[in-house]
Amino acid sequence: MRFADRLRSGQFAVALEITPPQRPLQSVLLRRASALGHCADAVNVIQRPGRQSSLDASISLLRTGIEPVWHLVTRGASRGDIARDLVSAREAGIGQILVIRGDHATHDLPDTPAIREAIGLAREALPGALIGATFNQYAPDPGAALRNLLPKLRAGADFIQTQPVFDPQALAPFVQRLRDECPGVAFVPMVVPLLSPAAVDGIQRRLGFRLPEQLARRLAGGPESGWEVLSETIAGLVASPLADGAAIMTTEMDPPPAVGERIVSALRAAGIDC
Repeated sequence: MRFADRLRSGQFAVALEITPPQRPLQSVLLRRASALGHCADAVNVIQRPGRQSSLDASISLLRTGIEPVWHLVTRGASRGDIARDLVSAREAGIGQILVIRGDHATHDLPDTPAIREAIGLAREALPGALIGATFNQYAPDPGAALRNLLPKLRAGADFIQTQPVFDPQALAPFVQRLRDECPGVAFVPMVVPLLSPAAVDGIQRRLGFRLPEQLARRLAGGPESGWEVLSETIAGLVASPLADGAAIMTTEMDPPPAVGERIVSALRAAGIDC
């Protein structure tokens, strides 16, 4: 497991986030998962309603030799549902999991576990797995978000994946607090190329905050400005002790090859050997 091994050995790790196709179309899944080639140490497989499940897509990728990170979503799931999925993951050899609440609209069941409980179930079912939790550094009450995250780490999470980052230094107070509380936890900030006004508006709606004015002005300069910002962000993360890796997402579900090539160029320019 390259992603897990790199995080655990202190090397900078890269994951690519993808959305699986609506139906189990292997060619589409592989095309999306291969966008960064060997520069991706793992592929984060999103769970979305009406699409191939993250677990099924992860198992399919693993059989082709691509390292997946399965998104275990708790929203609307019972303990029995999660236990069955964990058995399937163990039997298939899945060893990298991101446990998340999920943002789809559905009601929880009487025994839907909390995230920390699901992490504990995953740790018990897959003792050697790399398990991640998420952190929203843009939450209205960052202190409450930190307090909510600590039980997940104590339950067995190994790494934290953040929301998209545009200023690596803005993570400093969160990283220091969490490393003091839970030594050894790895931080994997998300990064995203913003190449159009629509992409900027979309990320601001998703995160619920406005980008800094200076950054917004730069991004308004067009795609090349967006690529420059991405390259600077990746380089800043690679050089910073605040980050142990990066999770790359795109604003397009099926980006053209040129997008993957530009991301790979940014990773290599930052010193990632791939």
